[in-house]
Amino acid sequence: MDSAPRTAAALGIDFGTHHTVATVLRDDGRRHQLLFEGTPLLPSGIYIDYEASILVGRDAAREGRRRPERYERNPKLRLDAATILLGDKEVPVRDAVAAVLRRAIADCGTAAGVPRSVTVTVPAGWGPARRHIIADAAASAGAVSPVLLPEPVAAARYFANLLGHDLAPGQTLVVFDLGAGTFDASAVARTDTGFDVLAVDGSDRIGGHYLDQALVDYLGGRFAGSEERAEQWAGLLDPDAGPERLRQRFALYDEVREAKERLSRHTSTEIAVPGFPIEELLTRAELDLLARPLLSQAVAITRAVIREAGKAPEELAGVFMVGGASRMPLAATMIHQGLGVAPTLIEQPELVVSEGAVAIHAPAPRTPAAPLAPVTPAAAAPHAPSSPQPPAPSALTPGAVQGPPTAPLTGVLPPPAPRPVKRSPRPFTIFVIALLIALIIGAVLSELLNRDDDSNGTGGEEPDGTGEVHAESDAAQTDAVLPAWPGEVDEVASGVSSLTVTTDADPESTGCRVDYTGASDQGSLEDVSCAEFTLEGLNASDTYMFSIHSPATDIDPVTGTGDTTTVVGTVYWDCPQMRTYCQNQGGRPGIRGAADDPDAIDYADVGEQFELACFAEAETIDPSGWEDEGFWDYHPGKAASNLMVEVELAEGRGFIPFVWLVIDPRNLNSLGGLAEC
Repeated sequence: MDSAPRTAAALGIDFGTHHTVATVLRDDGRRHQLLFEGTPLLPSGIYIDYEASILVGRDAAREGRRRPERYERNPKLRLDAATILLGDKEVPVRDAVAAVLRRAIADCGTAAGVPRSVTVTVPAGWGPARRHIIADAAASAGAVSPVLLPEPVAAARYFANLLGHDLAPGQTLVVFDLGAGTFDASAVARTDTGFDVLAVDGSDRIGGHYLDQALVDYLGGRFAGSEERAEQWAGLLDPDAGPERLRQRFALYDEVREAKERLSRHTSTEIAVPGFPIEELLTRAELDLLARPLLSQAVAITRAVIREAGKAPEELAGVFMVGGASRMPLAATMIHQGLGVAPTLIEQPELVVSEGAVAIHAPAPRTPAAPLAPVTPAAAAPHAPSSPQPPAPSALTPGAVQGPPTAPLTGVLPPPAPRPVKRSPRPFTIFVIALLIALIIGAVLSELLNRDDDSNGTGGEEPDGTGEVHAESDAAQTDAVLPAWPGEVDEVASGVSSLTVTTDADPESTGCRVDYTGASDQGSLEDVSCAEFTLEGLNASDTYMFSIHSPATDIDPVTGTGDTTTVVGTVYWDCPQMRTYCQNQGGRPGIRGAADDPDAIDYADVGEQFELACFAEAETIDPSGWEDEGFWDYHPGKAASNLMVEVELAEGRGFIPFVWLVIDPRNLNSLGGLAEC
């Protein structure tokens, strides 16, 4: 007798630009990633063979390397087109998507049984046209009544149900979804029944795919100095150069993408460029320089979404980073710097959305789980895995699903636990409260009577023969102006080259002196407000100690410390190799010991990052950069300059010509707010 056919409770599919991920929820509540040839990442590309059959996954990628004209690597980026031309055949976009989804559903049937429910996640900002393509493709692939779920809602489910974060109704989570081809920022609010998307924005021009293109363009710039190498590079990127060059171009982009992923774990790597005999060195600093403009846009979009949701960053329940491209260490650093919130990142962010698609009806834990350690950019190592809490048990227990679900998967969560019943106060408590009120009223009446005595007399001081009342001393007058002195420092607000200090002194108090000392400079201010003052002209990336001296000489000073904003510059050496000076430098700019001393004490590597302090004008640099004077002060895109920037070295400090540093990629001539040394 045949056994009853196996069925899986649910299947969640995250159809991505480069890869598709699927998660299976079994009848007994177990949840696991669907493996495609031993890996959870299924390449989203499709290939059409000579019999008009569509191949997907690694089979498609292997055939695509042999016949690239029949291969589409990223069908998700082609949803706005009606068809995709593969070889000599036009394939409807819906059929291309359906082929990928059909593979996921078929593999689920093999591993766990035919799924009774299929949920496909889509970006929250997509309009109906794209959503309908995905829904029709899922139905064509064999999904019965497929459910489309916004990706940020799936991520919020993962954050709350699987990581164990206790999100109360009304709390808002921001999902920072940086994928291969798109970026989306969403503000998702917890409700009594699930999650609502309050605000969403994004861009189809931000993602790992576009960073890959920036890296390719950057590599091309290295070959521009030689006519032969430049011509060979142009042929490699020529779309009409024929199948052989197309295969080489595919191999180049694969190599660039893999190098980018390696740089999330290491500080440097090498790229094998097809057709060129020597591998090209690429550093993480160079990658960060190219990624920073894209990530700056992403952080700006995220900040706007938070504002649109009517929240301040400090009011958020968290910022959750998902999507494979969010693994770059710079992404977490820029979120922390731009929003003031340390984001949460798990070891495999590309798996979050598909798991969240089936993470439903999980009961809230009785005691909140310890929150996932946020990524602190200053100390986080690349790919440092967080320590997620054990997944909450699924409500889909054995026997809970006996047939097709009566309603689509909506992410409805159980109602909050009932609040404890408030008890009436005991008689003893009432007595204590009444006694405290009586004492307070007595103290107030006593104070009023004392004030009345002072208005009719001398307030306890003896008048002289003229009838005037004199203070006991000048020091007593000062103490009257500064009643809380010596006090405390309330706040130190940091700037690039300034610190603003606020104390608990009387706002009207003046006459204080402030002495301050940094790593390589010091100074003082006279006759400033004791309640608030600003130290200006400081070095960036430094820690300053300061002491505030009261006008009353017999009072000890109040001390404190503050850190100026860290400013980073990246060495971007592009010295023409036909010049003697550039050849003598060995491809590395020199670091001086003093701004006006032309001798080099060390050399900087291309892409190396330095913490910057300040700038100085140097008379030994000629902005016109004549070769016969032994140097060449020039950099493409930057104005000639006679400025030297002081940088932090392993031992001490040194100076690099400003034209060899990039502080702000959006404005190559910006000093980033540095003050003069």
